[in-house]
Amino acid sequence: MKDYLKENQPLFYRIIENEFNLKKIPHAFLLVGNNTDQPLQFLTMSLICNETLACEQCIDCQKVLNHQYADIIEIDGEEESIKKKHIENIQETFKKSSLEGKAKVYILKNVEKTTKEAMNALLKILEEPTEGIYAIFTTKNINRILPTIISRCQVIELKPDNKEVLKEKLIAKGYEEEKASVLSYIIKDEDDLENLNQDDFDDIMLQAINFVEDLFLYRENLIINTQIHMLKDHKEKENIKLFINFIILALKDMFHVKQNEKAVFCNHVKFFNSLTYDNNDIIKKIELLLETSYLLDTNANIPLLMDSMMYRI
Repeated sequence: MKDYLKENQPLFYRIIENEFNLKKIPHAFLLVGNNTDQPLQFLTMSLICNETLACEQCIDCQKVLNHQYADIIEIDGEEESIKKKHIENIQETFKKSSLEGKAKVYILKNVEKTTKEAMNALLKILEEPTEGIYAIFTTKNINRILPTIISRCQVIELKPDNKEVLKEKLIAKGYEEEKASVLSYIIKDEDDLENLNQDDFDDIMLQAINFVEDLFLYRENLIINTQIHMLKDHKEKENIKLFINFIILALKDMFHVKQNEKAVFCNHVKFFNSLTYDNNDIIKKIELLLETSYLLDTNANIPLLMDSMMYRI
């Protein structure tokens, strides 16, 4: 986890490393972003571990990882709106002696989903912090949190995972390598999977590859196949844009395979290598596709726009 954070969240790591080394640890942290899980775990362990930062190996670190550390209260606003009663429970629980004999930590995930009354109760705790009690908040939308709360926290912005890291996470979730590879270029993070129609995604990806095949090998079938197999079943603007993005990725892959670089559509390297094409022509095709994608956002007539694109490409 430490190595991952050093490489992928260097700002987060430098901030907490500096604060923990100087023993100037804030009483409250606010982690901002869509991929807060590992930073949250590492920060929690660091507050409890006997080492300066989490060793990840000791009994206490393992308790945190396995959700067995007795002096941690965790509430997720995604599962249930965080209410005043939750804040009052934290106050009452932490008035008692520590069960583990170390720091006490309360974690409010998706803290933006907190009622106004709970926010005000939380603010009172933050205004009068108690030694040995730490708060860690996470949010995807900092604009929905009271400025007075933000001002009392160490705010750390987390950057999105790079595409290779996201791809490996998706493979670990059970996604086939090519789909994980393509997804890493389409979605921002794992949370986006919740809004993804997997069946539509798979079919549109297949239609995009078929489009490229028709474009270079069976051009006479391009328009009719696209109309019958793609546009008939996927009329929504977002699906059309996804289709265009897939084609752009595939055309870029044709450059990559010539340079022996990794292809996004990794199962189709032999296919791309089998095609004959001119690099300048590929560039013009990508520019036309980007122009079409832009025009989709101008409320253009979609069927006419797609017909025009296919004639011109």
